[in-house]
Amino acid sequence: MITTAIFDYGGVISSPLFRGIGEFEASEGFRKGSLITLLFGEVHYVGVEGRAVASEIADELDADPDTLEAEGEAVDVPDWHLLERGEIGFAQYLDSMIAKAPHFLGRPLDLEAYGRFMTTSAPGVHWMVVHRIRELRDSGLRLGLLTNNVKEFGDHWRSSFPVEELFEVVVDSSHVGMRKPEREIYELTCDRLGIHPAEAVFVDDNADNIAAAELLGMSTVHFGEDPWAALAALDEILSRR
Repeated sequence: MITTAIFDYGGVISSPLFRGIGEFEASEGFRKGSLITLLFGEVHYVGVEGRAVASEIADELDADPDTLEAEGEAVDVPDWHLLERGEIGFAQYLDSMIAKAPHFLGRPLDLEAYGRFMTTSAPGVHWMVVHRIRELRDSGLRLGLLTNNVKEFGDHWRSSFPVEELFEVVVDSSHVGMRKPEREIYELTCDRLGIHPAEAVFVDDNADNIAAAELLGMSTVHFGEDPWAALAALDEILSRR
């Protein structure tokens, strides 16, 4: 029986991260997918936009680092993954991106232009999701939050909505040294909630993260472009609990 809902933050509670990065690439004259790959080590990181890019340049891409890491295979781990595990700080990450930019982009990254893009593309909050989470809490459903995140971003995202009020357990990748879709971070989240994975429904916008949760026996909702459709899918699962 499902007793618990576990939510992702970025792209689920918040609106999608880095939306419009493809347009920024084009405006700067970068090859499609090159900036996304520089920043994240994978093009599909940025939701639907990234998946579309991946399908267009699939022959040029290496194996998916998320999948390889989840399967425990040795890979050249992207700096973004190290950042999300808390193994490097944001300043070290940024220095690495600046050094690698000419290789990926063909020229140095214009930090002022990138800073303007980041300011204009800052995510908002899906308040319909937050309100539904509050209703689920009031109905007696247990709630957890499992996010791949960055330590230096913690104060900002935690101030964007009432995290502590809504969730009894919050697992932030940068504080526990592991990240989705690694099996261990799901097991840690369930251990902290005191549940078996089969008791949980997991909501995330990343297909790799969803697949990893399903392997553990969780019910899942793959959050797409329409928050209302995702909430309806969640309600349908919970109606059977």
